[in-house]
Amino acid sequence: MRSLKRCLNTTLLLPVMVALAFAASPTVAQSTRPDEGERRQAERLRAEARDLDADAAKATATPAGQRRITEAIAKQFKVQDSVVTSLRSRRMGYGEITTALALSQELMKRDKSLTQQQALDTILAKRAGGEGWGKIAHELGLKLGDVVSEVHKADKRVDHIAKVENGEKHDKADKVEKADKAEKPDKVEKPEKPMRAERPGR
Repeated sequence: MRSLKRCLNTTLLLPVMVALAFAASPTVAQSTRPDEGERRQAERLRAEARDLDADAAKATATPAGQRRITEAIAKQFKVQDSVVTSLRSRRMGYGEITTALALSQELMKRDKSLTQQQALDTILAKRAGGEGWGKIAHELGLKLGDVVSEVHKADKRVDHIAKVENGEKHDKADKVEKADKAEKPDKVEKPEKPMRAERPGR
C-alpha cells in the first residue's frame, strides 16, 4: 500500500519537477529574452534612429530634400524609391524605415528563400504587434550590430544631404546679395589732380 502511495506521489510530482527544471534552465532564459549585449545594441540603434530623424527634419523642409533622402535610403538597401515612399505613408520616420529595411536585409541573409518584400513584411508585422526592434531581432536570431552600422551609414548620408540643402539656401542668399551690390552705382571717381607746371630753369 505504501509503495503504491509513493508511486502515485512520484507520478503526480514528476510533471511539476520537470516544469520547474525547464523554467530554471539558462538556455530557455536566453532564448526568451535578450541578453545585456543585445540590450546595449538596441539602445544604440534607438539613438542612431533618433539622430537620423533629426538630420532628416533639417533636410526635408523642401520637396527636393525629401526626394534626395528617399533616393539615398532606397539606393543603400537596393529597393525602389516607392518602397520608402510607401513606408513614409504609414507615418514611419526615416529612422524606423531604415531600421526595418536593415533588419529585413539581415533576415534575407539568414533565410535565403525570402524575397525583400517577404522579409520586410515579417519585420513590419512584428513591429505592428508592438514589439521593439531588439525583441524582433532576438526572436528572429538576427545580430543588431550590422543593423546599427547600416542605420549609422544612412544617418551620415542624410546629414550630408541636410548640409547640402542648407548650403544651397546660403548660396542663393549670397547670389541675391551680390546682385544687389552690382545694381548700386559705382563710386564717383575723384578727378585727377592737374599736373604742376614745371618751373623755369629746370
